[in-house]
Amino acid sequence: MTSYIQFPRYCLFLIPDKNFTDDFSNFCRQNSIDDSKLNDSIYGFHSTVKAPFYLSHLYSEKLLIEKFQNIDEKTIYSLLSKAYLVNKLDYFKNTLVLRFHQNDSFDFMINNLMRDFDIYRKALNNFEIQKDIKRFDQLSHKELIYYQIWGYPFYFECSFHHITLPIQQKANYDYLNSISEVKYEKLSLLKQNSVTENFEEILSLS
Repeated sequence: MTSYIQFPRYCLFLIPDKNFTDDFSNFCRQNSIDDSKLNDSIYGFHSTVKAPFYLSHLYSEKLLIEKFQNIDEKTIYSLLSKAYLVNKLDYFKNTLVLRFHQNDSFDFMINNLMRDFDIYRKALNNFEIQKDIKRFDQLSHKELIYYQIWGYPFYFECSFHHITLPIQQKANYDYLNSISEVKYEKLSLLKQNSVTENFEEILSLS
């Protein structure tokens, strides 16, 4: 039987600027974390705009790229021109994340981009959904609805603006946070060719 997982898959991420790598290294030093032993994420440092998805048979990669290239320049400028203030270190889906202060304008633009690109996502049938949904822990009623609509449960009020840090959760451990703000360098369209490969950038807007 053919698996519903038919690579490649794609995603849209906001990528922090080069200062973030230095800031994270300082964070690790401040907390006595050996960053050479941290697990490398297949995603890299990012903030999710459109979570990884398989391409619908109705569209080609070329059409997806053309859509990406035609994102409004004002939207790109608005997303990349601001420094986003860090609220606190938090946990999301059992991972340590850098949580930002709520920004309604940012949320509006990100949610619109997510909706615009959802048309390119492969819609799964009921059998495929039963397999795919096992990737997630128990979902709330709202998260389940979002999964059914958007192919991913953690959008809108079921998530928040954050960047995941590649550090395993340690119970009752309070990390000192030296990162006060983050600027994004680019909005990137990325592609993963197989389950064993990292996501690689196809194109970016800056």
